[in-house]
Amino acid sequence: MLRTLFPVLFFILIANVTLANRATVVNEEFRNVPLKEVIQVLKRNYRLKVAFSDKNVRDVLVNVSIQNLSIEEAFVKILENTNLSFELIDENTIIIKKQKQKQNEPPALSEFSGVISDAMTGENLPYAAVWNEENQTNFLSNEEGYFFISDTRKINKIRVSYLGYQDTVLVLSEQNQHKRLQIGLKAKVTELEEYILADQEIDNFSTAGQAGKITYNPINARQTPSVGEVDVLRSLQLLPGVNATNEISSGLNINGGTNNQNLFLFDGFTVYHVDHFFGYFSAFNPYAIKSLRLYKGGFEAKYGGRASSVVDISGKDGNRNETKGSLGFNLLSVNTSLEVPLSDKGATLFFSGRRSYTDVWSSSLFEDIFSIFESSITEGPRGPLFPRTIQSEVKPDFYYSDINFKISSKVGAKNQISFSFYDSNDLLNYTEKSQVNFRDTLSVSTKKLGVINWGNVGTSLNFSRQWNSNNHTSALISYSFYESTFQEIATSEVKSSGQGNFQTVASQDQLNNIEDFTIKLDHEWTLGNSSTIETGISGSLYNNQLKYVANDSLLVDKSELNEYLLAHYLQGTFILSPSFSISPGLRSSYFSSTGKIYFEPRFSFIHKLNESLQLKGATGIYNQFINQSNTKNVLQGSRDFWILANGKNVPVQLAWHGLLGIEYAVNKNLFTLSLFQKNFKGLMEYAFRNGSLITQFEDQNRIFTSGDGVAKGVEMMVKRDLGNFSSWVTYTLSQVKYTFPRINQGRAFFADHDQRHEINWFGVYAFKNFEFSATWIYGSGKPFSSFEEVVTRPSNSQNGPQIIQLQIPERNGERLPAYHRLDVSARYFLNLGKSRANVSLGIFNLYNRENILDTKVSVVAPRDRRNNRDQILATTYVPLMGITPNVSFEINF
Repeated sequence: MLRTLFPVLFFILIANVTLANRATVVNEEFRNVPLKEVIQVLKRNYRLKVAFSDKNVRDVLVNVSIQNLSIEEAFVKILENTNLSFELIDENTIIIKKQKQKQNEPPALSEFSGVISDAMTGENLPYAAVWNEENQTNFLSNEEGYFFISDTRKINKIRVSYLGYQDTVLVLSEQNQHKRLQIGLKAKVTELEEYILADQEIDNFSTAGQAGKITYNPINARQTPSVGEVDVLRSLQLLPGVNATNEISSGLNINGGTNNQNLFLFDGFTVYHVDHFFGYFSAFNPYAIKSLRLYKGGFEAKYGGRASSVVDISGKDGNRNETKGSLGFNLLSVNTSLEVPLSDKGATLFFSGRRSYTDVWSSSLFEDIFSIFESSITEGPRGPLFPRTIQSEVKPDFYYSDINFKISSKVGAKNQISFSFYDSNDLLNYTEKSQVNFRDTLSVSTKKLGVINWGNVGTSLNFSRQWNSNNHTSALISYSFYESTFQEIATSEVKSSGQGNFQTVASQDQLNNIEDFTIKLDHEWTLGNSSTIETGISGSLYNNQLKYVANDSLLVDKSELNEYLLAHYLQGTFILSPSFSISPGLRSSYFSSTGKIYFEPRFSFIHKLNESLQLKGATGIYNQFINQSNTKNVLQGSRDFWILANGKNVPVQLAWHGLLGIEYAVNKNLFTLSLFQKNFKGLMEYAFRNGSLITQFEDQNRIFTSGDGVAKGVEMMVKRDLGNFSSWVTYTLSQVKYTFPRINQGRAFFADHDQRHEINWFGVYAFKNFEFSATWIYGSGKPFSSFEEVVTRPSNSQNGPQIIQLQIPERNGERLPAYHRLDVSARYFLNLGKSRANVSLGIFNLYNRENILDTKVSVVAPRDRRNNRDQILATTYVPLMGITPNVSFEINF
């Protein structure tokens, strides 16, 4: 389907780019010519459709010279100093009408519209802030950078701002009401002859807007110390309510939710797997991101399909004025990007590509990351197990890559079309060897050969039209495909002083994929007082497959084909007064797999107590129709799988959100305090949690089981900007507890990601051509389970493998040690001829803290039927990286 779709989409894009090059330019001169005659000339020469009343244009003379003006600009000049106005319906259709305003009537509405863009590249800036100085109200531009504001009072001045750009103040006049303002913002970077001077003000993120929403500056990812790759998702972990102490996962646990409960959108299509390198880096190239919006909870009705949070990413369109590019490398990968203007009418091409060279050369950083899979552990007596020594090592052959490609174009003055393509891939071939000695009586040597492959493909075609000042429509066609495969063969040689020697072979084979084809249509209507009403419909078609074979026995074989989800939403933002606004909404969905309709009401409000202090709140119901397993495995990203709900053994998730917060902002200082709670129903657990036939379920005949959960807490942040120094500190106090009837004897237990306390600090300082940054992270210990004994039970099938059941007195009843680390980095900017470059040095875990990721349960000795001995299992700690340096270089040309 995707291969057939590409040529059609590309043909549409080329056709529209061609149309974009044909924008009409007017060159005429009229000296005391009647307006009616002028209209006839323009209609004939420029193929226009002009509607007017003869009595309105009678006796009106035109005396103007028009040179290289657009149709809209030409009519503004023609109708100057007359009592006439016009409305541009589309590029070639105009209505001329008489201005009406009686003396006793209230003054007409002041109405202004415009498009906000980057002054250097010409790229539109989505969701920029427009501040009305007169009535102290704030508005946002839409996804195309377009805004419209109106007021019963005259508007004299507006302030336009965007993260990472200098604010622009515009003084407005009546003539501005007849044309669409083109507002270009300058980036906060000053170029000098010798070097690039970092700006004196640093914009990291903005909390403006509804409760739980954060608009994030992707440039901040480059300022955040990282392990190898610049990572926008890892930098998000420094925000309040976003867990940051699981360094092996770039996924986000937000306000008590899990990573699979987050909706990740990139240019409108869904990305199902968001990491590279088993979770160490996100699969989003930061150089391909234009803007990012994080909704931690309580998100509006236009978003659906996930139970916790939303990460909405807009990709770069490219430079509209000149060809630009970049090239960078670090100790893991090479990264490049290219921006090309295709025409002088706004058509652009953007490309970025990233690939690791770890399959060719293993750098010190690569070896440090994989060192967590090697361990040498000596344990004393515990339960029925003997003292033992365990040694293991993994030899990997691994690489990852991703590609972003985007073509966008203006089609006339009111239309925008774009085509976006994304592909990411990870591939690991590995050999794992382990040696286990039980005193001098038993020795087990195990060799595992495995192949793990996973990747995403996503594409979207988006067409939008600004019909007039009040109406905007966008249509989206998107396609997403995710697939993961896992194959492993383990051979064990057992040497026993009492029973002799023997060999066993165990194998596993897992396949999982999800295909998603979606069509969406959205419309936004701006009301007279700048309130808005939004509505939209969407349809998604899903295909899903999960297959798991162990020792030639088929344990899971589940396919859901041609299931569909239909959805509609209606929401509004109503400005009831300059200090109070509400945003009610309703989303309804029909899911074919369950045959049910789901209603999801949403509501949020903002109450401005004074110029610096505001109160925010949000609540809503959220459903999730696709689940991901909560499988634990050291090789993160390899064994988790997506599975569609069916209303039976895989339920539809239901969540209720409640958020209430207060925000104080004055003079570049920000303080926030928020309370949150999320109640979950339909959570899913998968039986075999450790990458083998090891289960913790008390019901031995089940593979899936479902339960409920509650996440609640309080989060706070203090942010201070002092010129070229920016810093913030966050604290989160939270609790996440689950209740599963068939786990832990029905008693509530702490979720795997539960963490009582977390403190994050970030600071960045810019001085001349240097930039220094640091982060410090602390988190109290996360829970884990310890088992007392092992019970072996037969398989459900006659010739199937034995199933191992762990006897656990209390699920997640113990805690790992506290987690903390300090990361630092320094970046130096320089000019290389006409190109700009920077080189950076980062040190991860500066004081070499020995942190623990989790515990791992594995079979170290297979079952011996000759002496009726069960398998011998070991619980080991999975350590994280110690002090780790990294060097990177980037050049922009």
